[in-house]
Amino acid sequence: MILSALFWILLGLIILILGAALSMFLKKGSGDRQSQDDSSPIYASGVYSLIRRSPRKELQEREPPQEQVQLVLASEQAAAANGSAAQYLDEWRRQANISINNIEKGDREGIQTYRYQVPAKCQRTCAMFGGDAYVTREQLHNHVQLIPPFHLGCGVQLVTKEAWSAGNENAAWTPILPVNGKYLTPDWRIVVKL
Repeated sequence: MILSALFWILLGLIILILGAALSMFLKKGSGDRQSQDDSSPIYASGVYSLIRRSPRKELQEREPPQEQVQLVLASEQAAAANGSAAQYLDEWRRQANISINNIEKGDREGIQTYRYQVPAKCQRTCAMFGGDAYVTREQLHNHVQLIPPFHLGCGVQLVTKEAWSAGNENAAWTPILPVNGKYLTPDWRIVVKL
């Protein structure tokens, strides 16, 4: 009888310990899932890589509405305009897709720095992005306004900037930095020819 009571007490303790261990395991698992917050810049990670979220959605939200583009093109400040609002928006989307594709490709390849290719038509409006200026992937993640296009008709493109190709780029590295806490980018209402 004493052995029988001792057996049931030990069995009860074992069940309690297993229950507590299972409870702790489940709480830890759900805590890990909750800690993967969408505001984190790291969305999946391996031992040697970081995979970031594509800026596609944020860049699409930054696209100006067609009605506002029509108003800008109808104004006196748009003397350089040589297309319709639809044409300017198509070019905006095309340039945005080039930027997004370059960033997504860079994320897959582990690229951390980018530079801008500024065409001749944008030398006056986007000069601050030319030359040896560079931006980091972290900056692009946190400040989507640094991703081209910057204005109507903008032809600026993001390309990778790698240390081993610095000889081709005159070995210069000038970071794009905020001024008084804000990055200075051109007003999207500036118009250049398509």
